[in-house]
Amino acid sequence: MLSSARVIRILMLTMVLSAGTGIWITWASHGSNPAISSTGSWVWPSDPGNEHVPLNRSLFPLWEQFTTRVNVGLLASFGLNVGLIGLIYTLLRRHGRYRQTLFAKAFRSSPLSITISTLSEGRYLDVNSAFLQMMGYERRDVIGRTAAELGIWADPEDRDRMLKMLGGANVGKGLHARLKTRLGEVRETNVSAEIIDVDGTPCMLAVTQDVTEARRLESQLRQAQRLGAVGRLAGGVAHDFNNILTVIMGYSELGAHRLGAGHGVSKHLSEIKFAAERAASLTRQLLAFSRQQVLYPRILDLNGVVNNLMRMLLRLIGEDISLSFNAGSVSNIKADHGQIEQILMNLVVNARDAMPQGGVISIETSNVDLEDGYVDSHLSVRPGRYVMLSISDTGCGMDEKTVAQIFEPFFTTKGPGQGTGLGLSTVYGIVKQSEGYIWVYSELGRGTTFKIYFPEQKDSEQNTIDSIPPLALVIGAETILVVEDDEALRKLITDLLGSAGYKVLQAANGDAALQLIMKYDQHLDLVLTDMLMPAMSGMELSGRLRQMRPDLKVLLMSGYAGDLIARYRLSGGEIMLIEKPFTRHGLLTKIRAALQ
Repeated sequence: MLSSARVIRILMLTMVLSAGTGIWITWASHGSNPAISSTGSWVWPSDPGNEHVPLNRSLFPLWEQFTTRVNVGLLASFGLNVGLIGLIYTLLRRHGRYRQTLFAKAFRSSPLSITISTLSEGRYLDVNSAFLQMMGYERRDVIGRTAAELGIWADPEDRDRMLKMLGGANVGKGLHARLKTRLGEVRETNVSAEIIDVDGTPCMLAVTQDVTEARRLESQLRQAQRLGAVGRLAGGVAHDFNNILTVIMGYSELGAHRLGAGHGVSKHLSEIKFAAERAASLTRQLLAFSRQQVLYPRILDLNGVVNNLMRMLLRLIGEDISLSFNAGSVSNIKADHGQIEQILMNLVVNARDAMPQGGVISIETSNVDLEDGYVDSHLSVRPGRYVMLSISDTGCGMDEKTVAQIFEPFFTTKGPGQGTGLGLSTVYGIVKQSEGYIWVYSELGRGTTFKIYFPEQKDSEQNTIDSIPPLALVIGAETILVVEDDEALRKLITDLLGSAGYKVLQAANGDAALQLIMKYDQHLDLVLTDMLMPAMSGMELSGRLRQMRPDLKVLLMSGYAGDLIARYRLSGGEIMLIEKPFTRHGLLTKIRAALQ
């Protein structure tokens, strides 16, 4: 492309040639050459009369001869050309300054980082404020120095790739590059560049967009989607597995009960039951991760929960680790008391394992207000007031790759046999099911901090679904309808209730239960139904049964999505729940409590 100065020179030359050509044409129109008379004077061809006008060479200088004979209009045309040249020159100069002013304003005020550097060395000629702010430099530290001297490129090959891209088309767009700030922090960026000419020197005009936060939020979204998918899978597996475990535990307990404690087989049946209970513990952790476990939320004083658990935590960590609790003045939260204790124990045990040579574990509580600035950098967080629970350690810490995976089920950094990999996934599920948020901050060699945010509860009212205290087992004679789609489990429950003296009716689903009740004209004392069934849920069935028989009592069974009770805004007096897998004693106790 031609520069403004070159355009001006070409226009001036063109106009001078145009004016000179006009003069020559006018000169030539009066004749080719003057003639010399016999008296020695110049004679020019005259007008159509062909009369000669004598011109005395000795009396007029050459310039006077020229100006008197050249057409006056031609001189005016020449003057206009010269004036036009000056006008165009002035306008171009002003236009150039205007364009420079516009570029300078856009350059300085742009929110994107813009730099001008030499193409050969990468020496910075100019940078804008956005670049200085992103990289943490002062202007005097950058101008005149190369990117290599400043260590700007985290990977020097990125600049080589940019130059290679510019070599083909003089313009390069969308190059992903990692730039290192003055403090050593690596920023993820997208760079677009173009080759420009600055006073005859090839330079690179680069526009850099900082996408570090966008990439981090994208990573959070992918992790949340991945954890959500795994959670749904874990919840579905745990639901079916709980039914199987209930059958194993129920029949082993029923067999031991009928054989008696002194029978040799009873010991083997007890081992079967014990193994099933261990498996049930794993499914509870999977359900906690998938946020579908049975919860009994109530208003809690978080400081009180931590204080009551401190003695047990001290026994867990050993004498070489110091445990401190900094209790702030905090509001109440609404959560399951047992699950909050499980969060504390899991995180403290993890902190202990990260400090084999001893160290410090710090627990802290405080009220916090998560405003828009925090929400913008943390995906899915709603602004508002929260109660923060922080657990920090001075252990080995974790790298970014490990931090990105710690909440995934069965992921562990411990050796074989030293952990199930479900501890942190359980914590994650409990926090999410309690409508809270959890974030982890960690660096290798600098320890780890977990921060958990529970929504603040201003109400002191005890809105809770309390478990029924154990009652003495009583042989029953009432009539109970069992609604369960799993045939093996339905048969077990029928045997367990029958062994305790109850009269038992069976239905495989909600529709079958409704048809049976419409035909059954005798008194029905209780309906024991699974919460999740095909076509009609236990919650929907209980509602329709209450319309038919308002005084009918209902007991729900589920180890999956137990918080449906809170979702349907039902109180503990309206409906009861038993968590699967359950034992014979647990089932009969709940049945007696529901009937009373």
